[in-house]
Amino acid sequence: MRTTSAERSRIVALDVARGIAILGTLATNIWIFAGVSSASLDALFGSGGFTLAGEVAAGTPGAVVDTVLHLVTDGKFLGLLTIMFGIGMEIQRQSALRHGKRWPGGYYWRAALLAIEGLLNYIFVFEFDVLMAYGLTALAIAPVVARSERVQKVLMWVALVVHVAVIALLDAFLAIAFHLATEEELAEMADSLQFYESTDSYAAMVRTRLADFVDGRMEMPVLITMGLAMFLVGARLYRAGLFHAGQTRLRRKVLVVGLVVGLPLDWGLRLFATSSVAMTTRYVTSAVVAFGILALIAEYYVRRGNRLGGVGRALSAVGRMALTCYILQNLLASVLFYDFGFGLARRIDGTVGVFVVYLLICAVMIAFSRVWLRRFARGPVESVMHRLHS
Repeated sequence: MRTTSAERSRIVALDVARGIAILGTLATNIWIFAGVSSASLDALFGSGGFTLAGEVAAGTPGAVVDTVLHLVTDGKFLGLLTIMFGIGMEIQRQSALRHGKRWPGGYYWRAALLAIEGLLNYIFVFEFDVLMAYGLTALAIAPVVARSERVQKVLMWVALVVHVAVIALLDAFLAIAFHLATEEELAEMADSLQFYESTDSYAAMVRTRLADFVDGRMEMPVLITMGLAMFLVGARLYRAGLFHAGQTRLRRKVLVVGLVVGLPLDWGLRLFATSSVAMTTRYVTSAVVAFGILALIAEYYVRRGNRLGGVGRALSAVGRMALTCYILQNLLASVLFYDFGFGLARRIDGTVGVFVVYLLICAVMIAFSRVWLRRFARGPVESVMHRLHS
């Protein structure tokens, strides 16, 4: 296919990475809509000795599928999405400076809008929204990226150390709490994962999200500590030229850290210390792997001369409408799986059926994005956001 002038003026790897992050996030969240897997429950509320490797060796039904899903999806695309928001902030900063605007200046309003959008998404669409956390993180990080490289580097390392320490303490606290808990208390903890008593009324689900706002936003502080670190690392890598042809050495370093070191570490911990380090693997080692995935995408499109192929065009379209598609995929999954809609969570039995629905939602988002972008420069949600902060 012929490369358009618009594509040549964009770093297509950024759009593809956003698209992969959005579709990958759905691959993680769709199991929430369809029902929490047994492996996820055991990893969180089983004994400290629970391991996925042990379940596979014991021949537990569904253990292999649960293990593969856990290894491939959990935390990886959340990490990649977090990085992309940090890079997006740096792109906005550079654009503001090129146009002679003061930074952060109007970006504060842009970040506040993102937080508001996330709040509305939480209330009316999906209790595991991440946009609110990203908006609040951006408000904190925006003035930091205006400081000198030295100051940013120091604050980046402080944020990384704090994040890792917080997650390690959470894992230790959970291990102690689960060790001391009785079987009845563990069962109650597992039941607490079921956020809704019923999904047959959309209005009742909205009321539940409002009534249980604190419980529904329990992940947000962790997302913010992770975001403070990863926004700064992502912005720094973008400035260093991770997507530029001349920075092959930088991409190789990130690939080695993310995939050669990070991936075996992540998978090893997930397989052999599943319940003991559940927070660490989701919010730390997966984040390291996400940087390797990003470097791999960057290297691929540098070698292709910043040109998209068929698959790349599909992913890029979703990436260019990332906010729209993030909300759309949760809306579609809610209508399809919950009882106020088609109730597929009760009707589909097995992983294959859920995966087919996942592919269907992906196909709808890709088709919608490609058709929309033929007529408009931005997605519908992106257009509203642009008008509100421009």
